[in-house]
Amino acid sequence: MLLARFLSPHGMSPSDPVAVCSTLVLAVEDDQSKASNSTKDDTSNATKKQDQDTDQKLPNPLCASCTCDAPQKTFKCSSMKLSSKLFNTTGWASLNDSGVAVDVMLLDRNGITEVPVFPNLDVRVLDLSHNNISVIAKKAFFALSKLEVLDLSYNMLTTKSLVPAVFEGPYSADDYEPLGQLRVLRLGYNQLHSLDADLFEHMPNLQELSLVSNVFKTIDTLTENALSSVRTLLSLDLSYMELNSVPGGFLNAIGDLTHLNLTGNLLETIPEGLRFAQKLKWLSLDENPIGNIQGDHVFPALKSLEYLSLSYMSPLKVIGRGAFSGLQALQEVHISNNPVLSYLHVDAFAREDPDDPTRQNWPRVKRFYLHNNNLSTLDAQLLTHWAEMELVDIRQNPWNCDCDNQWLVETLVPVIEKTTPNTLNNIV
Repeated sequence: MLLARFLSPHGMSPSDPVAVCSTLVLAVEDDQSKASNSTKDDTSNATKKQDQDTDQKLPNPLCASCTCDAPQKTFKCSSMKLSSKLFNTTGWASLNDSGVAVDVMLLDRNGITEVPVFPNLDVRVLDLSHNNISVIAKKAFFALSKLEVLDLSYNMLTTKSLVPAVFEGPYSADDYEPLGQLRVLRLGYNQLHSLDADLFEHMPNLQELSLVSNVFKTIDTLTENALSSVRTLLSLDLSYMELNSVPGGFLNAIGDLTHLNLTGNLLETIPEGLRFAQKLKWLSLDENPIGNIQGDHVFPALKSLEYLSLSYMSPLKVIGRGAFSGLQALQEVHISNNPVLSYLHVDAFAREDPDDPTRQNWPRVKRFYLHNNNLSTLDAQLLTHWAEMELVDIRQNPWNCDCDNQWLVETLVPVIEKTTPNTLNNIV
């Protein structure tokens, strides 16, 4: 309570005891001395209690500079032009001492360049994004035992500065000095080109990792080893990293992965390594230079995939037979804003029934986005349950007005009119 004592009001010391008359006998003098000492002790105790009560009522100095939202348990110090001097051990510790409960600490958009070691805080969410951080001290988050979400995006971190020791936590008999509660780590928009192979060794329960907009170009062996070590990972964002391939080794290692974002890379074919991601439910390949999806370059069988996006792919011209036949769990499909996509094979989604080769199966797609392409025809047998769909968007395609497309008017337009009438505009 150094800070509290420094801020305590002055002039609250107990009054001096009354002088004892020297002519009194020793016994009386002794009795009065005891009585005086007792009074002094009582007064001192009362004063201490008053000081303590005053300390408890004093506003926290950090809350005076920033915003403490008690109901939301949030400490907000965003865009305050702070520097690393903000991290004063006594000052941060005073948050706990003052009784201010803080689950969320927002320190984004400041001038912070270095992150030293945090003191013991009960913070669950720490946002250090949009700073100029290039250095993080060893064991910087050691005392944040409840930390679940750490956002270090939009900084100046390099492969050299982001080392395992930064994330070192307390001793544990079960794991290696873990930050045991950390679930989400955001490292996007830094200057990373590779990852230390042991970067995640102190994160035994990490579930979500974002590396968006770090120019890796390739996932090298060190990076693959690092990703392979995160066996608990459920969501991985590798978008806008200029990747020209995605090796399957780490996808095989993190077998519980459900969300994978590969948007904005340099992939020219469907990554073969996807076949290892058998629990994948959500996949985006938007903004990749894939020219066709057919023949040997179709999707592998992904029995759990429910969401697929293939949009804003400027070279994409052809989606051939069997392109999506291995994706029988699909519920939402985005194939839109592909300016030269002119061919979508009638059997792109169809799959031969393994028990009866004369029959075909189709995924039960509920939401189908097919707008703003260069399609002129759409076969009614592409999917077989149009009437059951929740949304169909086929706007802004140069549809032919012929007999082949008559079913669009007779069958599909009534479905669109019933479910999403706002998408009727610009169909023809």
